[in-house]
Amino acid sequence: MSDRRIGTAAVHAGRLPILPGDPVIAPVHRSVIYEFESAAEFGEIMADARRGYLYTRIRNPSTDELSAVIADLEGARAAHCFASGMGALTAAISVMAPPGAGVVAAKQIYGQTHRLVSAREDGRLFDIADLEGLREACEGAALVVVETLSNPNLAVADLPAICEVAHATGARVLVDNTVATPVNCRPLEWGADMVMHSATKYLNGHSDVLAGVAAGPESLMAEVRTLSLDLGATLSPDSAWLVRRGIRTLHLRVERAGQNAMRIAQYLAAHPRVRRVVYPGLPSHPAHDVARRILDGFGAMLAFEVEGGRPAGEAVMDRVRLCLRATSLGGVETCVSHPASTSHRQLSDAELEAAGIRAGDLRLAVGIEDADDLIEDLDQALR
Repeated sequence: MSDRRIGTAAVHAGRLPILPGDPVIAPVHRSVIYEFESAAEFGEIMADARRGYLYTRIRNPSTDELSAVIADLEGARAAHCFASGMGALTAAISVMAPPGAGVVAAKQIYGQTHRLVSAREDGRLFDIADLEGLREACEGAALVVVETLSNPNLAVADLPAICEVAHATGARVLVDNTVATPVNCRPLEWGADMVMHSATKYLNGHSDVLAGVAAGPESLMAEVRTLSLDLGATLSPDSAWLVRRGIRTLHLRVERAGQNAMRIAQYLAAHPRVRRVVYPGLPSHPAHDVARRILDGFGAMLAFEVEGGRPAGEAVMDRVRLCLRATSLGGVETCVSHPASTSHRQLSDAELEAAGIRAGDLRLAVGIEDADDLIEDLDQALR
């Protein structure tokens, strides 16, 4: 990140030099094609010998601005935008671990990522807390994939230790920083080689955009961008503009939602009908000390298990009135979901257990509402 603090960077990063009369907020550049003065100019831009725009699948001012903002926030040299988080993840893995190169991923990871890695002949899984198991899994591998804070069971990746083990074996590290956000963690500062986000979530923050982004060194990002052009996984200018708008309040939203999550986690931990609460901000979390060391905040997502297992958990989910029964996270609204039948529906019972997800677990993606109203809603649902 630049020498500006995160809140200032969220507001001002990516701005081009301002001329008298220029708009403070850049317009959406919807044009797909651009005009040239000559064949020579066209050729120079096509060959990347001259900066310019040809065709929006290749480059667009709106997506360029967003890329610059993400690179600044994550402390990266370059970034590239995608039409979805999975688009960013797939491109990053494909570049960092081409076919035949081993990929190691944490068992505690988003269900779609779990399936993507498991489907590879060279895919391997390890427990996020088992560094010796990671060392063994990295033998001959090219890439390790982890989440800073895992979805939905809030495992915390000890990024400095993981990067040290991976790099000692010659593997690189890709970190999904979606849940933590650059406000709470910047993985490249801890040694990661590339970072990605589902920008649909906290970066946009308003549940109205599908987007992804990857950031890292220029050499790697050039390869990611080339693959993106081949795949056609281009983010639209309108979506890029909306994500950029959302980032201007990222630090405020993440701070408020994190405060709410802490209050709710403490309330649930003391509730007689709740068997267990998983939130890295609680001392009871097994990686609480790691979270305190690498995070600037504990995030806005938590998981809890109601006494009575799956039927009881589903009953609580059915009774909420303010919390939304919805599967995403990172918006201004609080959403409750049942991971075993939504985000991790691809996993077998054995895989769920290995990932630390119980059949009755509920995930609460906390928004920016008044915490007292959210607690009252949960209180009536738990009766």
